[in-house]
Amino acid sequence: MTEQILLAEDRLATRERLGAVLRESGFAVLSAADGAAALACFESHPVDLVLSDFDMPALDGLGLLRAVRRIREVPFILYSAGAEPEVVFRAGRAGALRFLSYPFRVDEQLLPTIRAALAELRRPPAPVRRGADRFLGVSPGAQRVRAQVRRIGPTPASVLVTGETGVGKEVVARALHETSGRPHLVCFAVTELAESLVEAELFGAERGAYTGAIQARPGLIERADGGTLFLDEIGDASPALQAKLLRVLETGELRRVGGDAVRRVDLRVVAATHRDLARLVREGCFREDLFYRIAQTTIAVPPLRERPADVDAIAAVFLAEIAERIAIEPPTATAAFFAALRTQSWPGNARELRAALQSALLWWDRSGPLEPADLAGALTTLRPALTATEQSLCERMVEALRESGGNQEAARRALGMTRAAWRHRWRRFGLTGLSGEAE
Repeated sequence: MTEQILLAEDRLATRERLGAVLRESGFAVLSAADGAAALACFESHPVDLVLSDFDMPALDGLGLLRAVRRIREVPFILYSAGAEPEVVFRAGRAGALRFLSYPFRVDEQLLPTIRAALAELRRPPAPVRRGADRFLGVSPGAQRVRAQVRRIGPTPASVLVTGETGVGKEVVARALHETSGRPHLVCFAVTELAESLVEAELFGAERGAYTGAIQARPGLIERADGGTLFLDEIGDASPALQAKLLRVLETGELRRVGGDAVRRVDLRVVAATHRDLARLVREGCFREDLFYRIAQTTIAVPPLRERPADVDAIAAVFLAEIAERIAIEPPTATAAFFAALRTQSWPGNARELRAALQSALLWWDRSGPLEPADLAGALTTLRPALTATEQSLCERMVEALRESGGNQEAARRALGMTRAAWRHRWRRFGLTGLSGEAE
């Protein structure tokens, strides 16, 4: 059976050229001139893989990726000319299989990536961690979260999952759903769309409800009927959205935007926030009645810095997943590499750890196991506060460290820096703990 690829590209010449190449390579191709048209095409046709430009009108490539993943998961390849590293990391965190720099070499980069992704789809699925086992770690905090998931998951109670950004709140939400026995999970981040679009996305819209609404469309709440609705960043919901959500949760009834018909839904709600909802209630910024409706029970996810014993297990899984995603052999890593991971505070928690490991694999020359210098190289790309001059110096220091085999003393001599200057800059760049201090 011929695999079908959805190509989203707003430039006609590029769209026609890539479409022709893909067809000549034996694929069926669906083409769309912008992200919104691509999403409509995805919803109405069987698609095995999506290839999308990042910069498009109506809905950009990242927005299309997130919308597609809410419907079902397929391999998604993004490309762009001159994309910043942060854009690449955002795409990876959102679930992109690969981010290619345009123009790319079709025979050496694009087609092998597509074929590897489609071949992976044909493989028998590997065993996956499900339910409470999704949340990794051996620390008391991790064990407590798993115990709460096992106890609360099978109940119909609404759950509020709290914790810092990147700590794994969606992982907990998926674990709760998988222990609930409900058939499907629908996820939505309140901050994902402009406020004017959120209500239509959640509650659906009738034809003509707003400009561009050319047909009636069910919202995510209707799609979640009978299953679980995960609402991320609930603390950022507007007062109007809070009121409409409360009505649905209390009555099980909703009206689409621009419509009068009442539709009934039965769903279990899991909400998450990095904000202090109790404080927002006291300040009058969040409805007290909605707070008690979504927080029938609460699971607090501890930050990674409070459970350093979990870093090794999480990092090992991330490294294997990232290696599979970018089609390389799973890497080995030295004990010093894992020790260096544990020295970091990870203010972005597991999300930052994943981004650092993804960058480390890009720095890795594959001639040996991952070393602390590979992590140092990765962290230099995750320091947005550095000036261009500092970034350049940081990269030179990391490269000198790598060439010296991890010996800071030899590295600083190679750069002609004093011990004091090296020590000051190493700490300024947030790299302390990645290897021994220069004496």
